[in-house]
Amino acid sequence: MWSCPECGRSFARNRQSHSCIRYDLDTQFQGKEPITRVLFDILADNCKKLGEIEVYPGKYHITFRRLSTFASVMAEKNHLTITFLSKRPVEEFPVYQNYQYSSHRWANALKVESVDELDNQLFCWLKEAYEIAL
Repeated sequence: MWSCPECGRSFARNRQSHSCIRYDLDTQFQGKEPITRVLFDILADNCKKLGEIEVYPGKYHITFRRLSTFASVMAEKNHLTITFLSKRPVEEFPVYQNYQYSSHRWANALKVESVDELDNQLFCWLKEAYEIAL
C-alpha cells in the first residue's frame, strides 16, 4: 500500500495517479433536492456495513473505496447515479449502461430516485464490488 506524501490518501498501487484536492461532501448536494442527500446517506450507511471503506468526495462525484474504488456516486438534482464495478457486465434492470473498465472489470451504472430502489439486489452488487476492490 502506498500513501501520497502530499494528501495522505492510501492506494493499492505505488504512485497512483490522483488529485490531492480535497472537496467537501456537503458541496455535492448544494442545489439538489433533499431526497438526493437522503438517498446518499442510506447508501453510504449500508456500504459501511460491508467493512472498512473510505468515502472521497471529488469535484463531480463521490467515490467509495476499499483498497481501490468499488463504486462512485453522482448526486443529481433529484436522484443518484451509481456506478459499481463487477467481474462481468450486469445486464439486469435497473442497470442501464455498462462498459469494460479494465481487462477484468466492468463498470455498471444505474439511477436511484427513491428509497425503495435502494434494495437488496443493489446491495448484493455493491457487496460483490467491495469484495473485488483489492
